[in-house]
Amino acid sequence: MKRLDTPVPPATHSSNLSVQQSKIYEFRIRRDSSQSCPLELFTPLHYEPGYAYPLIVWLHGAFDNESQLRRIMPLTSTRNFVAVGPRGTSRHSRGSGAGMSSYYWAQDEMSIEAASRRVETAIESASDQFNIHGRRIFLAGYQDGATMALRLALQHPEDYAGVISINGPFPEGHAPLRNLGLCEKMPILLMHCHESTYYTEDNLCDDIRLGHSAGLKMDVREYLCGDGIMTDMLEAMNGWVMGQILR
Repeated sequence: MKRLDTPVPPATHSSNLSVQQSKIYEFRIRRDSSQSCPLELFTPLHYEPGYAYPLIVWLHGAFDNESQLRRIMPLTSTRNFVAVGPRGTSRHSRGSGAGMSSYYWAQDEMSIEAASRRVETAIESASDQFNIHGRRIFLAGYQDGATMALRLALQHPEDYAGVISINGPFPEGHAPLRNLGLCEKMPILLMHCHESTYYTEDNLCDDIRLGHSAGLKMDVREYLCGDGIMTDMLEAMNGWVMGQILR
């Protein structure tokens, strides 16, 4: 099990990041500069226009930006999905590294509305350029991006085939379960870092109790690691999403 480098405040990138990026570009990740909100788009290897692909909408963690998609998708699957990553709604006052700006997903009402619009724009951009299966759109994210992914999926469960949270707490405030009657059948994958200081074991237990009392369909998996994204988590995300599709 290998840890994927993720920025922490103050963020510093590993010395081999530029090497990783040059390799990852072989999998055709590019920026959609036509949108007011920057997006990164991932094209699977041997893309077939006649096949309707599942879409993963990836919401990056704090102290990062939409380019996190470049590190995530090639370790998830190079063939199974189209993916798109929008930029977070709020900018950190300090960058995440030389020449880079970092963003996060604030959870106030205006930021939630902005995040919803950015996700809609991301889906539209991917659908305009690729053959996307409209009933196989999955939201996924890391830490605060995972919390926003959960919030938006619970807010509009009819729009998504499922949601994946990697070490992200359940959303609080602004009535995240107001559409509870529609959420009971939406698959949710919660992945937790056992030694996390961002999302503690007690927080996870509280969220599990809340989810079960609300009748949510949750699959909970725990990993013996500290804060960060492990390659095992991304492999599990690939298998879980494909399992939802093949049911």
